[in-house]
Amino acid sequence: MGKADAIRWLENQYFRRYLRGTGIEIGALWRRFPVHSQARVVYLDRADVADLKTQYSEVREKIFLPDVVADAAELPVAPGSLDFIIASHVLEHLPFPLAAIRAWYEALSPGGALLIKIPDKRYTFDFRRERTPLARLISEHEDRGSFDWQAHYAEFVEKVHGRKPDATELARAVPALIAGDLNIHYHAWIDEDLAEIVKFTRGGGMGF
Repeated sequence: MGKADAIRWLENQYFRRYLRGTGIEIGALWRRFPVHSQARVVYLDRADVADLKTQYSEVREKIFLPDVVADAAELPVAPGSLDFIIASHVLEHLPFPLAAIRAWYEALSPGGALLIKIPDKRYTFDFRRERTPLARLISEHEDRGSFDWQAHYAEFVEKVHGRKPDATELARAVPALIAGDLNIHYHAWIDEDLAEIVKFTRGGGMGF
C-alpha cells in the first residue's frame, strides 16, 4: 500500500463512523464509499447501467447497478428522511452545484451527515483551469439563463485536452450536455473553495 492509499484508507475509516442509518450515495459508479457495517445505502446515479458502461467504457465491467436513476439535485426521497448522503467526485460534474447542495440539506434528518469530496484541481487534469469562484456559482444559480453551456464546454476542452472546439462541435455538445449524455467537469476547485461553499451554504446564504 502506497502512502496515498494509506492516507485514503485512514480518511475513509474516519468518515465511516458518521455514515450510519439509512443514506444515499450519488454517483458511486465502480467504487462504493465504505460505510458502517449496519448502514443501509441506496445507490443513485444519473443514468442506467447500460448508459454508464457506454460513457465509462474503460471501467465498464466494474460499474455497479444503481438502485435508483435520478438527478443528483432531485433526490426522490422525503425531506428529512436520510441519515447521510455521500457525493464523492460528483459536485464538479453538476452545472448548478448550489441547487444540489440545497436539495441534499433538505433530504437530511437533523444531525445527518453530508460527505462531499472533490478533486483538487492542482493534482488532476484540471490543473490548467481557473478556479470557479463562489460569486459565479451564485450568479448562475440565481439566473440559470446566464449559464453559458458552450463557454463551459469550450473552456474544459481547451484547458484539459489542449485544443479549441469548432462551431460544429460546440453545436453538438450543448444538447448532449443538457441531456446528460456528455459528462465534463463544469467547475474546478481546490479544497479552500469547497470550504467557502460549505461556509456560505451552512451560514444561511440564499435561504439555505
